[in-house]
Amino acid sequence: MATRSEKAPNHQIDVDETVNRLGAKKGVESVTVLTRDGRVIRTTATAEQSEVQGKLLSKLARDAADIVEELESEDELSFLRIRTKRHEIMVALDHNYLLVVVQSPQKD
Repeated sequence: MATRSEKAPNHQIDVDETVNRLGAKKGVESVTVLTRDGRVIRTTATAEQSEVQGKLLSKLARDAADIVEELESEDELSFLRIRTKRHEIMVALDHNYLLVVVQSPQKD
């Protein structure tokens, strides 16, 4: 049976592959994987950008998840999308992690 430390490299490879695959998509400016409390695990953004994203988006995700739970106690937030004039920020929520993708919005 594999130990936890033996599984870690495969998990890291999966994370790296996902970040690289998403980062290669047209219009994607950055991809960041965060812990639920905002610590950066992997990012294609600058250190400053990823720290700001971690701090602010983890708080926003917690607050949004709390609102969803209050509105419907048997439901949970799984995805959050924010669109501004300059960017589209997508946050996928997992029990332990957040996946943040920042991209340029498509011109309609």
